[in-house]
Amino acid sequence: MKADNRTRSDLLARLEPYWKMEAGNAVILPLVALLLSKGKVSWVGLLPMAAMVVLLVIGALYWRGKVRLLKQEADEWPGLMRLLARSQWPALILTLLGCAAMLASWILPGLALGMADRWVATGCAVLALLEYINYYHRQLQHFDNKADFRRMLAGQGFRQSSMARDLAAWRKGEAR
Repeated sequence: MKADNRTRSDLLARLEPYWKMEAGNAVILPLVALLLSKGKVSWVGLLPMAAMVVLLVIGALYWRGKVRLLKQEADEWPGLMRLLARSQWPALILTLLGCAAMLASWILPGLALGMADRWVATGCAVLALLEYINYYHRQLQHFDNKADFRRMLAGQGFRQSSMARDLAAWRKGEAR
């Protein structure tokens, strides 16, 4: 029992900052992009920025719910899983539209307000795509956990993300 409590407390200590980090990034990253571009961002930059922010908020909601679940405070877990499942296609479509806007800005430079707008679009589109994959498919983050980092260095590939596993389990339970 003591080992379980230590393991749970270790896991909580590792996971608790995740939702705060994602929520903070949802605010900080757009502000940094706007600051670096001196506010010269058109729809070309705003569309991928919106996708990035939506996915960071999804991540913050997921990790906050996961922490509450581990603390046995998560009465809203089924509702959260339903929200995350229903958000998958809209998040993917928004991400793909953001990527398309970014690509269009490089092919047709006149669509953007300038180079800064294109770079904002590029950075936000790449981050949105990586966040989508990281949450809905494969865990891309490996720097905060020794076991995950060793797994990556050993060439064992990327494992299914925590949210993808939780959604699969929830969907299986919903099918009954």
